[in-house]
Amino acid sequence: MMSTLWTVAAVCLCLGGHPCSETSELKKAIVRMQDLYHVNFVYDSSLEMIRLSGILSSGKSLKENLQTVFSGTGIKWEIKGSYVLLFKSSQYTFSGHVCQDNGESLLNVTVYDQNMHIGTLTDEHGFFSLTLPEGKHTLRFSYVGYEEVVKELDLRSDYSGTIYLKESSTALEGVVVTADLNTSLFTTQTGKISLTSEQLNTEFSLFSSPDLVKAIQQLPGVSAGTELLSGLYVHGGKNDENLFLLDGMPLYQVNHFGGLFSAFNTDIVKNVDFYKSGFPARYGGRLSSVTDVRMKEGDLKEFHGMVSLGLLDGRLRFEGPVIKEKTSFVFGMRRSWLDVLSAPALRIANRFFPEEDINARYAFHDINAKITHRFSNESRLSFSVYSGRDLFKMKDKQLFPSGNLLHQEKEQTTDEYHIRWGNLSAALSWNNQFNHKLTGNFSLVYARNLSKYDFRSDDSFYKGEDDKEYSVDRMQRDSYSTIDDVGFRMDFHYLPTASHHVRFGSDYLYHIYCPQHTLSQDIRGTEEMTDTLLSSVESHYKGNEFSFYAEDDMRLTRKLRINLGGRYTMYQVSGAVYHSLEPRISASYRLFSRTTLKVSYTEMSQFAHQLSNSYLNLPTDCWVPSTSRIRPMHSRQVAGGVYMELPWRLRLEVESYFRTTSRMLEYEAGGSLTLPAGNWEQVVRVGDGKSYGLETSLVYHDEQNLFQAGYTLSWSKQKFDDFYSGWYPSKFDNRHKLNFVYRRKFSHRMDVYAAWTYRSGDHATVPTQYVENPCLPGTSQLSDLEPMYGKPNNITLPAYHRLDVGINFRRTTKRGFERIWNVSIYNAYCRMNPFYTKIERQVDGSFRGKAIGLFPIIPSFSYTLNF
Repeated sequence: MMSTLWTVAAVCLCLGGHPCSETSELKKAIVRMQDLYHVNFVYDSSLEMIRLSGILSSGKSLKENLQTVFSGTGIKWEIKGSYVLLFKSSQYTFSGHVCQDNGESLLNVTVYDQNMHIGTLTDEHGFFSLTLPEGKHTLRFSYVGYEEVVKELDLRSDYSGTIYLKESSTALEGVVVTADLNTSLFTTQTGKISLTSEQLNTEFSLFSSPDLVKAIQQLPGVSAGTELLSGLYVHGGKNDENLFLLDGMPLYQVNHFGGLFSAFNTDIVKNVDFYKSGFPARYGGRLSSVTDVRMKEGDLKEFHGMVSLGLLDGRLRFEGPVIKEKTSFVFGMRRSWLDVLSAPALRIANRFFPEEDINARYAFHDINAKITHRFSNESRLSFSVYSGRDLFKMKDKQLFPSGNLLHQEKEQTTDEYHIRWGNLSAALSWNNQFNHKLTGNFSLVYARNLSKYDFRSDDSFYKGEDDKEYSVDRMQRDSYSTIDDVGFRMDFHYLPTASHHVRFGSDYLYHIYCPQHTLSQDIRGTEEMTDTLLSSVESHYKGNEFSFYAEDDMRLTRKLRINLGGRYTMYQVSGAVYHSLEPRISASYRLFSRTTLKVSYTEMSQFAHQLSNSYLNLPTDCWVPSTSRIRPMHSRQVAGGVYMELPWRLRLEVESYFRTTSRMLEYEAGGSLTLPAGNWEQVVRVGDGKSYGLETSLVYHDEQNLFQAGYTLSWSKQKFDDFYSGWYPSKFDNRHKLNFVYRRKFSHRMDVYAAWTYRSGDHATVPTQYVENPCLPGTSQLSDLEPMYGKPNNITLPAYHRLDVGINFRRTTKRGFERIWNVSIYNAYCRMNPFYTKIERQVDGSFRGKAIGLFPIIPSFSYTLNF
């Protein structure tokens, strides 16, 4: 044994008082014991990463101090004459799952060894693995909103178990978690924010409905775009550059009613990981951000649910066991009742205006369902499905005299609109723990996005004698756009030691794009003769997208962590094959015990593009793939920052970024509602973009209060050479953004919320001058004015700001159910923020710009019953 130790020491030997690297806790203790007892130490330098827990005392013997200093560290010692030999003890793995009392798995739970000062986080299935030295350990399990669990463990072999956490009795008490490894102070990535279901449901949005996307819009570095719409413009990117995953299922349409509501029902959301920089290699396919949403699995022990009635929508959730302790389900549904409210209003209006009959209906729904079966603690199978659909119908019928008074003819005009859009997604996943260090997840995924628009117009003429139709003009337009994705995903987690978390896997998607299928029909005729004109346009693309990734989140020293990885993607479409190699690296350095520095570099590629005629995110927008003529978009981003835990329960984060984007697309095909996507490759511009900025966040929290302040200073520019020769600001280049959020829990019966938002105005393009067209000789007709444009987005609209407030009243019924009344006020001081602009010509010939606001103060309420 002695010869073996000397062999190890020869590789990296530290003898006497001659340190070979920066002074660590181990070296400090060794130097002091050398001075006290005149001995030399022989050890492997890798032991310097281990933190010591005991305190050395000069009044104790050498053996007593060795026992105290190295207790619980996994370091064994042996005294040989004037030498003390240090070496690692045997290593064993403690693995398992962390769940709620009801069996629901918890992700991002902190698992921390208080003796060795090392830890890990549970993955998206609640699994953890820690390889520790033989001996006694004190492990702490902590999670936001749950009571901590401390487990004493004498590790003599590999051990596996399930840890159950109990939900905290107060809503905000759980915000304070000591040494939460999921905070920015301990994680490796820049730009990562995690949100739990409890945190999402404390946000009061429009119509008293919690909203995931609008909660993300409040974060530094994120621009909301047009007011009240579910747009995300992250670090200068566009709205189609954001990846949304729901249990691994990709979602293309993430809003309802033009964006007033997002497509995520927060009642079934368990956790959200949002990335705006420092993207891990396991994500790909978009340039700007990743929103990874995980659904709840359901209660394994008993049935319970929730019903909520709001001003414009209602929500319900049911969950419980199918087979107790084995199979669980969760079902959530949300539906609007705008159609119920609008129907009587239109019926009354039609009575007052009998010459015009208008019928309109709008409704949306979200349905989420998941069933999970546990074969054992190591193996589980789940099936998730999501359906989201919007429906808008309108029929406008007008009847009026045709102008021929002699024959008393009448003309009837009928216009009908029918628009549907939404998602249907499903995923079948099997998660298995192969051993104490390796787990895998295998998923089959299907996703469908549909946008369908139908329009029909009839002009009919009737004779006065017998009211018989004798002439008809009919125009019908049917158009739809679809994306179908089917594929698989394999993800593996390997944790060889507490210092390494290796992830690797691959995914494949088969895409079927139908950007537009249109059918036009025109009928014109009388009783004697009818002419019919038919035309049809259809475009189809098929693509194969295969990716492989690998990453290792490793702890190199006590202070330095690094996430090193890469992603390779092959994208094949008819006539072209693209290869993309995307390196990813993030590093964090623990400068002090409460201060961390981070830096990251990422490259991302995007093979799908959204074509839109406006910034309103209409259902008539369509998605198209990269082709042989349109290459994929590509971005590079560098980010870095400092993250500090300050005294008085304050947390400060300062982060900066610089990003470039190549081969951006901008679609210019006129102002029609339906897009002429059949020749879209000829009507897109290709350009470049760049953005950079500084983001600051300050958070204070205690058991009753939570205060957040965020400030963003940013620039976002773009250049399209065939449109304008230089760089110009993007539409949502908001120079300054400021957010304040405050929550106060007065008691278990009442809590309040207030949020104030400010940002510099959006940009718009207006004519710089008007030029008179020449008049025809000899006429007195006034000449037309031709607008002349200079630099795009050449004006800045007035600044945007508003205040939202809300209050919750909570009561417990005699049966133990929880009732919650919520009253919220959107735009409390009624700031009419600019929604669009127009240029008006005055009587004196001058021109004046006008910004139009649409949304005043909007009060709302909701009633929720948890049972």
